Amino acid sequence: MAATGSVVEPERGSPAWWDLRYLSGDIPWDMGIVPPEIERLISLPSVQRGWALDLGCGSGLSSRYLSRQGFRVVGVDLSLSALGRANRAARAEGATAHFIAGDVSDLTFLAIRCTLALDVGCFHAIPSAARPAYVSSLGKLLLPGAHYLLYAFELSPSAEHGSPGVGPRDIAGFAPHFTLRWAQHGMDRERLASWYLLQRV
Repeated sequence: MAATGSVVEPERGSPAWWDLRYLSGDIPWDMGIVPPEIERLISLPSVQRGWALDLGCGSGLSSRYLSRQGFRVVGVDLSLSALGRANRAARAEGATAHFIAGDVSDLTFLAIRCTLALDVGCFHAIPSAARPAYVSSLGKLLLPGAHYLLYAFELSPSAEHGSPGVGPRDIAGFAPHFTLRWAQHGMDRERLASWYLLQRV
């Protein structure tokens, strides 16, 4: 914990830090729309319905969308504030999504086999040392042929110290569990960012 005067601030990336972001409304990633990349993926005949994982689900928008598209959904997030929003919205919509507090860098607490996983902005915030465990535990939950859609900020030399990001080595680290199908690069809030579609071998 870092202290500023007499105020103790949560450590960046801790559950309490994410809770403060949601409670303060400082959540620019929560734009209230399902990314079109997700909609396009779900429309493909090759994407089988079954269990789906929404990693770093936040307020559960994508989880609820997947539920409406015929998936049984588990959303995982560190923030209890975000999960409270997700549960309230799911109840209001009648969505059959389940929301669990947990650290996505170790998914061994789950006992499902999935045909789909989403990670829209979570993996890039995980410390580099924990990323291999994320890949390994995710791989064990996905059925052969399952799709995994990842959205992440790219590493940038000019980014603030401690800012999230992934590089080519991180994407290469998904092998041999996953095959990269395509990558789409662009900008998000003045940062380089990319979508990656990978498939479980």
